[in-house]
Amino acid sequence: MTTVNDGLYQYGGMPVTPGIPVPFTGTWFWVNPATGADGNDGLSPQYPFATLYKALSRMTAGKNDVCVLVGDGSTTGTARLSLALAQSIDSSATTGVLNWNKNACHLIGVTAPTGVAQRARIAPPSGTYTQATFGSGNFVTVSASGCYFSNFSLFHGFSTGGTNQICWTDTGSRNYYDNIQFGGMGDAASAADTGSRCLKIGSGGSGEHTFHRCTIGLDTVTRSVANASLELAGGTPRNAFYNCIFPMLASNAGVLSILATGAAAIDRWHLFDRCKFLNGMSSTGTAQTAIASMTSASPGGYLMMDGCSFVGNASTNWGDANAMANMYVNGGSPTAATNGNAVNPT
Repeated sequence: MTTVNDGLYQYGGMPVTPGIPVPFTGTWFWVNPATGADGNDGLSPQYPFATLYKALSRMTAGKNDVCVLVGDGSTTGTARLSLALAQSIDSSATTGVLNWNKNACHLIGVTAPTGVAQRARIAPPSGTYTQATFGSGNFVTVSASGCYFSNFSLFHGFSTGGTNQICWTDTGSRNYYDNIQFGGMGDAASAADTGSRCLKIGSGGSGEHTFHRCTIGLDTVTRSVANASLELAGGTPRNAFYNCIFPMLASNAGVLSILATGAAAIDRWHLFDRCKFLNGMSSTGTAQTAIASMTSASPGGYLMMDGCSFVGNASTNWGDANAMANMYVNGGSPTAATNGNAVNPT
C-alpha cells in the first residue's frame, strides 16, 4: 500500500474509495463537474474530467474500467447531459443521450449514500433547455453487459419536455444497480405522456439485472395519464429488485408502477423483495386502480412479490386481470388479493 500525491492506491494502482465492494482492476477515471476539465487526463481526483461523455470515451470495454462521479453536496456538482456537451467529445453526435455501450465498464458516485436525490447527480442543463434541443426522449441508454452502477441519482426533466421520455433504458444483460434514483418524468409534459418511463428493461431477451435499494421514480411532478415507472419488455428474464422504492404522485387512476408490454414481454421470474410502492395520497394524490399491468394474458413469465407493500391503490389488488393471473404474492397475514395493502390504523 503506497501513498502518492494523487491519493491512496492499492493493488497496483486501484484507488481506495469507500463504499465500493468490488476490487475493479481496470483504469479509474474521475469526473468532477464542479472543478474538472475535459482537457485533463482524468486519472486522479486532482485532475478530473468535467463530463461523463469524456470519461466514457476513454474507457475500454471488457477491462473493468471505472468512472467515478464526484459530487459536491449541491446541484453545482451535477453532471449535465446535453447535445452540445456530447458534440464536444464526438462531433457526429446528434443527441445528448449518454450511450453506455462498453461491457464491464462501471459508474460509481462519490457522495453521501442517501436513497433519494443523491448529490452525485446526472441531469440536463438548468434553466431553459428543452427535450427538442436535447434531441431525444431517451436520457441514458445501456446496451452493455456486466456493468456496476452505484450511488448516484438522475433527474430527467426539461424546461419543456416531450413524448416517450425515458430516463434510463437497459437493453444489456447482467448489470448491477445499487442505491440509484431513476428520476424520470421530471417535467409536466413527460408526466402527461403515456409513453414516458423512469426505467425500461429488456430487448430481445436481455435482462438478468439486479437492483438493490434503488428508487424508481419521483413524486415532485404530478403524473396525469396512464404511464409507468418501470416497463418490462422484449422477453426480459430474471430481474430482481431488493428493497426498492417506487414513489409517485398520481392525479390519474391509471398511473402504473409496473408495466409488462406485449406478448412474451417477460420470461421466467421477476422478483420484488421487500419493495415499497408509494403514491402521494396525503399530498393530493389519486388512488391507482392497479400497481401492475400486463398488456397480454400470456406474458411468458411471472412476478413474485415477496414482503412488499403499497400505499394509494384504490382496489387493494396488486394488478389488473392479466397481472394478477401472472403474479404470486407472499407476506404476513396473507389474503389472496389484498396482501401488502398498507392500512391506516384509524
